Amino acid sequence: MRGFRKVPFRKPLKGVWNVNGMVWVRLLVGAVWLNGGLEKLLNPEFPGQFAASLQAGGFVSQAPPFFQDFMQGYVVPNAELFAQLMRAGELSLGIAIILGLLTNLAAVGSVGLSAVILLSQGGVGFGTGLGAPEFLTINVVVALLSVVILLSPDAKNLSVDARLAERSPSLSPILVNRRQQG
Repeated sequence: MRGFRKVPFRKPLKGVWNVNGMVWVRLLVGAVWLNGGLEKLLNPEFPGQFAASLQAGGFVSQAPPFFQDFMQGYVVPNAELFAQLMRAGELSLGIAIILGLLTNLAAVGSVGLSAVILLSQGGVGFGTGLGAPEFLTINVVVALLSVVILLSPDAKNLSVDARLAERSPSLSPILVNRRQQG
């Protein structure tokens, strides 16, 4: 038959609603960090407010003794710098985790920043049931979900890392926690 050419069969692309649950977990964790970073970015007084809070003993008094020493020795004297680092860190983590760009590194950063925030708030404890939860706080949940993202190859689907791994299969174990077939 003239005029017809044979077109190779291609798999249809999955829609955004057909992604696996781990991608949604990754997007949720990224959104938590992005939200926190945007709130700090859109508040021009944040560095000053953070410094004033630290000077008044906020975060420092609640922290465990070993962390209080760090806070008093390094964070309080440089509070506005640390406020800017928090802004940049939360924005960077949010964007990297949402895009799936260096996801493993971002997940490690997410665990680390969650731990720092958790320690500055006094760590994990059992509450009385009358106030906010003290054991399963948002920082603990984000840290645990970040570990799951770090260990899960499926969390790297629909990501920049997956595209990079397709182009350079030798990077696949580092970027998406799996070896490429072929």
